[in-house]
Amino acid sequence: MSDRFPEAVALALTATGWQPGIHIPEEELLRWYRALGTAGIEVPPSAIKALWEFGGMTVHQYGPGTDMSRMPFRIDPLVGLYAGDVLAAYGAALGRPLTPVGEYDLGRGRLAMDPRGAVYLWWGDLWHVADTFDGALIALIEGRRPTRLNLTPAREPLPPKPIDEREARDKARRHVVGGGPHAPVDFVMTEFEYGWLVQPIFADPDPMANVGAGQWIIDRRNGRVSLWPSLPTENILALFRERHVDA
Repeated sequence: MSDRFPEAVALALTATGWQPGIHIPEEELLRWYRALGTAGIEVPPSAIKALWEFGGMTVHQYGPGTDMSRMPFRIDPLVGLYAGDVLAAYGAALGRPLTPVGEYDLGRGRLAMDPRGAVYLWWGDLWHVADTFDGALIALIEGRRPTRLNLTPAREPLPPKPIDEREARDKARRHVVGGGPHAPVDFVMTEFEYGWLVQPIFADPDPMANVGAGQWIIDRRNGRVSLWPSLPTENILALFRERHVDA
């Protein structure tokens, strides 16, 4: 492992529970793949490989780094789903699609990969972190400053075809249910003027066991699926209208 990562980086990774040769369950990887696909996001082999080995890992860190502060980050593609439109717009400007792979700085930024394996950080602007996922882990853990890209996000048109409730329910079932012992077993759909709010139902009746699971909105105008935090319904719908209707 020392040949692959510097000693301090290797220690930070093993502190998360990661070990060489250990992978996340295939069911979890498949659930992520389906969820991204339902949202219209491509998942290239480079992202699948990274998620299979490092998915679910959270690096808790603060303090000075090589040339910037070290910030916590998590490898989980679903936390970046709601930023899918932004990443798609930057990917169009970059000339390569971007796949969300995690979050940075307690959700203030999103990590993404391109088909070549390069890692980027959307943190107000788009930044290039490293050309490989291993290189990105090293840069993030050592606190190395990424390179800001002078890009203007493209304005991509929304798919024009609206969907009905049957199609929305099919998307919800493929997106939410299944994928491991802790995944939702069912869902509840609540219709509003721009689509449906989808809230997961878990086998564990204890609500505290599923804090942070999130909920989804399916846009009836174009079929897009976005992931939202576990906030009260009225707050989520207000945020959706602000970002996707009034903007």
